[in-house]
Amino acid sequence: MRKTFISSFVVLATLMGLLGGCRHEVKPVDISFDSIKIERSEHLVPDDTLSPSCMLSIDLKYAAPDDSVTQRINEAIVRMAFEYEGVAPRAAADSFATAYVKRYHQELMPYYMEEQQKGEVGAWYNYVYELTTSLVSAQDSVWGYRFERVTYEGGAHGNHTINYVNFDKATGQQIALDDVFVADYEEPLTRVLLSALQEFYGMESLDELHDAGFLTWTEMYPSKNFLLGTDGMHFYYNAYEIAPYAFGPTELIIPYESLTDLMKH
Repeated sequence: MRKTFISSFVVLATLMGLLGGCRHEVKPVDISFDSIKIERSEHLVPDDTLSPSCMLSIDLKYAAPDDSVTQRINEAIVRMAFEYEGVAPRAAADSFATAYVKRYHQELMPYYMEEQQKGEVGAWYNYVYELTTSLVSAQDSVWGYRFERVTYEGGAHGNHTINYVNFDKATGQQIALDDVFVADYEEPLTRVLLSALQEFYGMESLDELHDAGFLTWTEMYPSKNFLLGTDGMHFYYNAYEIAPYAFGPTELIIPYESLTDLMKH
């Protein structure tokens, strides 16, 4: 277990509100983040080193020591990482790893044995699951947390996704878009993001975006996958969300000064 110690001394007697507006009384908060690491590699057929394998890797950071603030953070981390509720981080990671490998054996073994008899075993039986988490630079009053997954479970290619979560350092609460923006922000924020998308790819109109394959199955929208970064607000769209796979993910960084009229103060 590796421990990275991070102190939140930015809150002394008072703490600026979420984005520097409102003040509220808080006590100093000291939080460290421990790492849970799991590495598993198992062949589909036990003791047969020539059979396909499942390789699983988890590096999960969770908050400590155990108090009301870290509990809120860890509940959200476990929910985002494994879709579990009410389970401690270590138990959740162990349970997920065991269930994933078990499902690999149960679901693929019948197909593998059938194809092996025919002599037509494909490479798609080799599964990969990698989850890496990290703390990322964010505003002073916010813990920025990042999930990165790399998976392959058959098909033409694997899948690579990144997701962000923002936690209020004082309370441990997960910050949502509704906490950041004033009422009825969706339409004006969408216009800002659409303009940023066009500028990012050097396209002058929505029609040009459509011709390139963007937004052909969805309209532009404010992604809930965002980071309150130090250089602006990051909106992250994974592959396929607004663009074809060939374009990969899209990250739009909007300067805070461009969002002044939309943000709570």
